[in-house]
Amino acid sequence: MKKIYFITAITMLLGFQAFSQNHQKFVFEFDKKTDEIVFRKDTKKQEISGFTILANNKKVFFSSNPISNNSKLKINTSRKQLDAIVKNDNTNQTYHFIIYLKDKNRYYSVDHIVRKISCE
Repeated sequence: MKKIYFITAITMLLGFQAFSQNHQKFVFEFDKKTDEIVFRKDTKKQEISGFTILANNKKVFFSSNPISNNSKLKINTSRKQLDAIVKNDNTNQTYHFIIYLKDKNRYYSVDHIVRKISCE
């Protein structure tokens, strides 16, 4: 049951990304000192399920999918910019975040799922 829910959630996220009109790509580097890798449980292989990234002095979980494309991407987002993006996030914007793991020379497409809900 958990696998079905997870697959449905990933499919919905990819669908929303495909049809979004405000699509900006932010590439930033994983920092071993402040960030953590979250591995999937109950698998024989070590698979990355996401990353816990320090943004605005809080840990924010980003779910992930490895990018199979071998092309190099340019890191275009600093930690300060990432803090500002997460702080000012709203449902009208769609961002595409990519984390670069330098030690593995691999890129991961990530998205944070939790959004702020404001009531007037």
